[in-house]
Amino acid sequence: MNKTRGQSAVEFALMAPIIFFMIFGMIYGGIMFMEYLHYSNAVRTAAREIAVSNATERKTLKGSKETYLKELWSEGISVALYKPTPKITYEEGGDVVIDVTFERVGSLPLILDKLDFPPKYIKALSYKMKLEHSNPTTTPTEDDDDEDEGGDTGG
Repeated sequence: MNKTRGQSAVEFALMAPIIFFMIFGMIYGGIMFMEYLHYSNAVRTAAREIAVSNATERKTLKGSKETYLKELWSEGISVALYKPTPKITYEEGGDVVIDVTFERVGSLPLILDKLDFPPKYIKALSYKMKLEHSNPTTTPTEDDDDEDEGGDTGG
C-alpha cells in the first residue's frame, strides 16, 4: 500500500496559513508605509507653511496645523493601529519644529503586550525649518537678514 497518499494536501494545509500570513503582512506593511509617506509629506508641508508665514499668523497657524494633522490621520488613513500626536514648537535661533509621536491604540494579545511589540509610542517624524519672517517678540531668533534656507531634518 502507498503511504504517501494525501501527503501534498497535508503539507499544503500546514504551509498555506504561513504563506498567506506573510503575503498579507507584506501588503499591509506596504499600505502602512504608503500612508506614512503621505502623512510625512503633510507634516513637512505644514512646517513649510508656518515657516513662510509672518509672525502675526504663526499663533493661529500653529493651532490649526496641529488640528489639521490630527484630523488628516483619522479621516484619510486606514491604518488604525497608531494615532499621531503632533507638537509644534519654536526653537532658539528662529526654527519651527514639528515632532510627531505615534501612540498605539487598542489592545493586543497578552504576549505581544508584555513584549511591547509593536511599541506603545513611536517618535517617527521630526521636521525642522528656519523661519523666514521672524519677530523677536513672538519667537526668539537671530539676525533676520541671514540668507540661510530652511530644510527638513527628518522623515
